[in-house]
Amino acid sequence: MKSKYSRRQFLEISGTYGLKAALGASVLAATTGMLPGTEFLASQARASEGKYKIRFGAGIINKSNEPHLATALYDFVDKAERMSDGALEFQVIDSSQSCAEPTCGDRVLSGVIDMGNASPQNLGGVLPYIIAMDFPFLWQGREGYINFLYSKDSNATYRDVLRNTYGVEPLWVSGEMRNLFLGMRYSGQDAITNRTDFANAKIRITNSIMIANFVKSIGAQPIPLAWTETLEGLKSGVVDGAETWPGAATGFGMHNVLSHDVPLEFCVGCEIFFMSRKTFGKLPTNLQEVILEASYETMQLGYERVEEAKNKAIGNGATPAADAAYKQAGVKLAQLTEAQLAEYHEVADVEANGEIWSGARQMLDGVSGIDTFGAMKEAAAKHNGKPHTPQRWWT
Repeated sequence: MKSKYSRRQFLEISGTYGLKAALGASVLAATTGMLPGTEFLASQARASEGKYKIRFGAGIINKSNEPHLATALYDFVDKAERMSDGALEFQVIDSSQSCAEPTCGDRVLSGVIDMGNASPQNLGGVLPYIIAMDFPFLWQGREGYINFLYSKDSNATYRDVLRNTYGVEPLWVSGEMRNLFLGMRYSGQDAITNRTDFANAKIRITNSIMIANFVKSIGAQPIPLAWTETLEGLKSGVVDGAETWPGAATGFGMHNVLSHDVPLEFCVGCEIFFMSRKTFGKLPTNLQEVILEASYETMQLGYERVEEAKNKAIGNGATPAADAAYKQAGVKLAQLTEAQLAEYHEVADVEANGEIWSGARQMLDGVSGIDTFGAMKEAAAKHNGKPHTPQRWWT
């Protein structure tokens, strides 16, 4: 069987479409007498590429709590596999089967999984700089920090530091802002708004210096407690309340043991999704682009889904459904005046309370080599108050 291609033609096809495509074309030409066109060559090339299998540890998320958390992670997988024509294949390991919130970072760095997610606050023990967005009252709402992460501004002051220091590729986020929640001890009281109502209250916190500092600043006691133990802690009275964001509270059934949501929106409350740089770097350039483009589209979808979840599933939206979690459980959602909010802002102010915040600032500055709080404050001033504005941060 003699090839119909010259050596030069064979090398050109091999260079453009790959060796297997060139060999397939030679066999077809020799057996049929026909010289295949580019459609055949391209299909042969795709078939010879094989699949890149990505182990995605989706942490505590699953399809039951996803309507509340609205991360759009399952949509990301569908998008990336479709956009890559099947060259990317994801193994999604959810429901804490691969990692819990505090351990997903470790598992990605050690190579047990290729991709993971957790709240930035829970990741802080493994990737300390990831809490750089968490200074209290830095962002006026979720649009601010989401717009920052869409922007090219986020590369130098956030994404690049995570890439270069820890070897992770930060992808997208989805979520709300963190509030303070109170348990059944407070159920007979009117909606709670005043800072003095938190005096000496035991508030469950993530193991985050930022959250601990904030809770101390308002006169409460921060009690580090694993997320998996928080529901029982609220039931038993080990803690009087907890800090988290609304979708996380209702997604894990905590609304049934909560009486109040005090919407301070003091800090970022979201899931951040990230990939090992080692895994990302091994992908061909076109598949790296697929991962980034799918992440960009997923962050937009997650933003929209959160808006929907606030009314349909959670109950903290403008028009909550009758069967939304807050409505069903009778959770009181306070409305704070500007003067009441100003009291919280004053006691937690980073620049006015240097003794509280100096340790966190020094740690972050030591990682980034810049005035991290100053850079984040500048970013917040630029992006706060703007509507949701998607941009491709990597182009």
